[in-house]
Amino acid sequence: MSVEERSRIEDSLRHIDDLVAGLSNLPDPAGRDTARALLEAVLDLHGLALARTLAIVAEAAEGSVLLDQLGADEQVRAVLLLYGLHPEDSAARIRRALERLRPRLAAAGATAELARVSARVAIVRLVGAAVAAELRQEVEEAVVDAAPDLDEIAVETMETEDAAIAG
Repeated sequence: MSVEERSRIEDSLRHIDDLVAGLSNLPDPAGRDTARALLEAVLDLHGLALARTLAIVAEAAEGSVLLDQLGADEQVRAVLLLYGLHPEDSAARIRRALERLRPRLAAAGATAELARVSARVAIVRLVGAAVAAELRQEVEEAVVDAAPDLDEIAVETMETEDAAIAG
């Protein structure tokens, strides 16, 4: 995806957020309620159509390959996550993100693993001789990017000696 496409997506998401937040400022309560109901109805319709589209794709020959491609596309991924329809669960997405970071972490003498994940929270353990704040932030950003649908992401850091004692 080009920088321009990524920028357009981010701008669109910000614009939607601003418009939804602006609904609270409408002076007419009936108008505010109608606008929210309209938005929910449109989102429901789109969600149902998208879910049905994914089901049709899944049933087709090479459907699983197509679903993987759709889930990997940044633009499509954002919409699938919005509707809770991403073909991979958050744990798989986080593990893949950590795998992509493995060479960078190894060069810094560190490792990262998914310690725990639930429907709302992920905990990642970052272990190394001297885990720098920059490395911790890089891991956190990668995990947030992989699983923005989670409410909380925590990165626990441990010195190598502490990890040996705990293990």
